[in-house]
Amino acid sequence: MPGRTPRFLLLIVGAFALSAIAWLRCAPPYAIEIAPAYAMGEVSPAILAVQAGGDPIAARGETMAHEVPGYDEIVLQEHLGRAFVTAMDGRIWRLDLASGRAEPFVDPPLMAAGARAVPGRDDLVWFCASRLHGATYPASEQVGLYELEISTRTVRPLLLRVPTPPPRQPPRAGRLGTLYAPDERPRLGAAALDEANSRPIAFCNDLDVSRDGQRIYWSEPFDGPGASMGGGAFYEGIGLGRNGRLWLHDLARGEVSLVAQGYTFLDGVLLEHAGEGDETSLLVTETPKFRVLRFELGSDRDEEVWHGLPGMPDGLDRDADGRVWIGLLKERSPAVTWIHANPWLKPLLLRVPRAWLPEPHRTGVLALSPDARTPLYFAMHDGSRAAEISVAVPGRERVFLPSFSPHTPGVHSLPSPFAPPP
Repeated sequence: MPGRTPRFLLLIVGAFALSAIAWLRCAPPYAIEIAPAYAMGEVSPAILAVQAGGDPIAARGETMAHEVPGYDEIVLQEHLGRAFVTAMDGRIWRLDLASGRAEPFVDPPLMAAGARAVPGRDDLVWFCASRLHGATYPASEQVGLYELEISTRTVRPLLLRVPTPPPRQPPRAGRLGTLYAPDERPRLGAAALDEANSRPIAFCNDLDVSRDGQRIYWSEPFDGPGASMGGGAFYEGIGLGRNGRLWLHDLARGEVSLVAQGYTFLDGVLLEHAGEGDETSLLVTETPKFRVLRFELGSDRDEEVWHGLPGMPDGLDRDADGRVWIGLLKERSPAVTWIHANPWLKPLLLRVPRAWLPEPHRTGVLALSPDARTPLYFAMHDGSRAAEISVAVPGRERVFLPSFSPHTPGVHSLPSPFAPPP
């Protein structure tokens, strides 16, 4: 049967060719940096000791404004009876806190994400705008920092470019990344940014504002092609590359400076102060590493505050008593812990369609003492009311729970565990 041999060989060659095509088609959109093995360890007993029994979000949570789609952030202005929601439909919605009704307010460029009311100026909100994975936008819309003037419904860009970063260097001994001392920060005047000395912002994710409203600290988780929220961050979360940066837009000086680089997917940003003075340090989340860091803004010292959290830490906020609140986007699974400890598997995982990989449904919140060192409250939720809690925003009596998911619309909240009994 010699005549069958060529056909058999053709079938083998064809199978290999199809496999090669499938392998190439499943490649990540750009070269992913695979980090060395990363050990997350066990969840701290101090966190487990303050875990609420059962599922308080499912049992005691409330939902209003069911017309609001999934969203990333809520800016509360309870003294004015209103809030502003950065929704996944690309619009910022206005919520009437008394009636519980919401309506679209403005349609900014791209999708608004992390946002803050400007201290002392109730008419202004500053926010990040970035691409949402899978969404399409006009070519004219740009990633950046923006300002919303509420009274006129006007959206203005504050910053669309950053200085070209210097080459990333290995961390100094005893450091987790590269945090620049103030006099070492690469910087340029905002008005001097051009094609030769800067690049467009790739991904603006979260921000915090100084007490005097003059300095905006904001995170750029990574700057690879297709950088975006949601599924666009999936590959970075697998690789754990050190591509995250923290920037400062100093409005008083008219400067843009690089505060830190060489960290993994910097996300949540929260300023810290010593007394009534200016900011002294900054809490940031390295989301896919399940940890919280502290940057000392007057030096080059960084510090790991929390390691091996029970959920993926996303946004950060602070209540009126100074407690730090963290949204835990997704519960940490044993599989994730094992994968990061065994990076040899990651080149294969990066080619597996995301839909084939299991994703945790549980999400949660964590509250820490004002110095972020002592756990005070921890709750996990099955995701039935609010999936993928991106941040916990404390109000006077309730904690609002933005849900970065289209599957649980509405504005969700939980009675504050620290509110005095009625």
